[in-house]
Amino acid sequence: MAAALRQTPGQLRGVLAVLAALILGAGITGMTSILAKSAVIEETTSQSGRLSVAALQLYQALSQADATAASSYLTAGTPSEDMNEQYRTALRDATVALATAAGEVKTADDIELVAELNARLPVYTGLVESARTFNRLGEPVGATYQEQASTLMREQMLPSAHTLQENALAQLTESRDDAGAFPYAAAVLVLAALATLLWAQMWLSRKTKRTFNLGLVGATALLVVFAGWLAMASVVSASHTSRSHEDGSGPLELLAQAEIAAQQARAEESLLLIARGEDQDAAERYTEHMDELASDGGLLDQLDEAFSGDAALSGEIDAARDAATAWSNGHGEVVKLAQEGNYTAAVALAVGEDEASLQTSFNALNEALTTATRTSADRFAEATADAQRALSGAAAGLAALSLAALISAAVGIQMRVAEYYA
Repeated sequence: MAAALRQTPGQLRGVLAVLAALILGAGITGMTSILAKSAVIEETTSQSGRLSVAALQLYQALSQADATAASSYLTAGTPSEDMNEQYRTALRDATVALATAAGEVKTADDIELVAELNARLPVYTGLVESARTFNRLGEPVGATYQEQASTLMREQMLPSAHTLQENALAQLTESRDDAGAFPYAAAVLVLAALATLLWAQMWLSRKTKRTFNLGLVGATALLVVFAGWLAMASVVSASHTSRSHEDGSGPLELLAQAEIAAQQARAEESLLLIARGEDQDAAERYTEHMDELASDGGLLDQLDEAFSGDAALSGEIDAARDAATAWSNGHGEVVKLAQEGNYTAAVALAVGEDEASLQTSFNALNEALTTATRTSADRFAEATADAQRALSGAAAGLAALSLAALISAAVGIQMRVAEYYA
């Protein structure tokens, strides 16, 4: 072996062996890295993506159900069909989200969270139905059932849904980081192959007194295209993946927090009214949620700061802020009327259909946040699809280029080897 390497044909075969290892290594690692990225992006739109969306929808639906149930209790007798429909829709959405999450969860902790929520949801709905039944009969004990339902939702169900959401978002973030990672191993191998090709051509030029070896020149050109395609596909895909967070999942998370804070504030406001304005704990929780939503540095301020230059989102955020301000300004009057014994007027101002009612302000706030959420969800889906398209055909293309480069290099070197045996 050592003797063969002292001869030029042996040296040429040795160079070819090194080139083959480097070119094949670059081709295999480049192809597998692209396939892995594509699989991760696919997972982002499937398992981890579906789980994060389901967890988000579950949290929102449960909050919406509690806010609607508490508000509908304020109406004498049977709640309006509008409120009944909102409540039924929220429960249906929660049930669908739970079913989706159950099919996507993988960890033992998440499986346990879904099981707990599945067990507690019928208990909650049973308490709400008992509250409604007693309310229709004019029995004050219905208020106790409604308070128990809201306590179950607030202290057990919503924290479990929030934990599930955080776990899902952590998985989504991990997938996004994996999808955006640059394939450094493939890049190092292709650069090493290019450096070896350049050295081999200079060495052959000195040995054979010929300026070019067409086989090695062709291999070099093919590897340059390989390197460019690998870098371009990786960078463009990572850019779209980053955009999916900045324009999609990032605002989605903030908007969901804002929507949930508004719904929980609405539920606490209703509980405060059920207690004729005398439930100090509900009053404090209402203030806490409204501060989280609309105070200086609150969620609406964070959204405004992050997306002030985004025409599609900034308009909805401004509308949400106006609605939150109108709601907050009217809250004190509702509580005052209830504490003064003018309960009918307090309820009318809180849940009436008049333009000046808090229900109108809450609905406007909810609608603005929902519209912004749809916009962000569409952007997330579009950016993720763009990231997938950037990788389309890259794995097969890189494999073909590396194979062609290997064949070209082998032909170029074998032509020189053959000259020694001619």
